[in-house]
Amino acid sequence: MRPRAILASLPGPLLGWVVRALLVLVAVMAFAIPFVRDLPLLGSVTRPFEAWFDYQCHREAARSFALFGRIMPVCSRCFGIYAGLGLGALVLRPKLDVWPLRIWVAGAAVVMVLDVVTENLGMRPAWGLLRFATGVLLAYPVGAALVVALSERSSSGADAPS
Repeated sequence: MRPRAILASLPGPLLGWVVRALLVLVAVMAFAIPFVRDLPLLGSVTRPFEAWFDYQCHREAARSFALFGRIMPVCSRCFGIYAGLGLGALVLRPKLDVWPLRIWVAGAAVVMVLDVVTENLGMRPAWGLLRFATGVLLAYPVGAALVVALSERSSSGADAPS
C-alpha cells in the first residue's frame, strides 16, 4: 500500500496526530542535524532529512545561522518556515477560520516578498533574523491550520461539517 493511501485511510484525529508529529520532527531536525550528524546511530537518521533540505533549499552558508560554530542545514528563511510549521503544529493556536487564515498568510507573503525585493535591490543588507521572522510569520498559521483541519476530518474521508 502506498504511503498516501495509508494516510488517507487513517481516521481524522489519528491523521492529525501523525501530521503534527511529522511537522514537529522536521522542525526539530532542521535545528538538530548539525549537532547529531556525526553521531554513529543518529547520523544515519539525518540522511533523509539532509537530502530533503538539499533538494528544497539553496543552503548558502552566508544566509544560514551558525550556532556554536555549526551551520544550520537550511538558510535562515527556510529555518523559519520549518520552525513556524513545527510551532504551529505543536501549539495549534489560534484556530482560525478560512478567511482570517487567508488574510494572515497573504499579509505574511507580502512582508516576505518585500523582504526579498528590498534585499535583492540592495536597499538593505541581508538580515538573517528578518528572513527567519518572515518564514515563521508565513508558516506558523499554516502548520496549525493543517493539523486542525486534518484532525477534524471525518473517518469517511469527507470534511467535517463547520
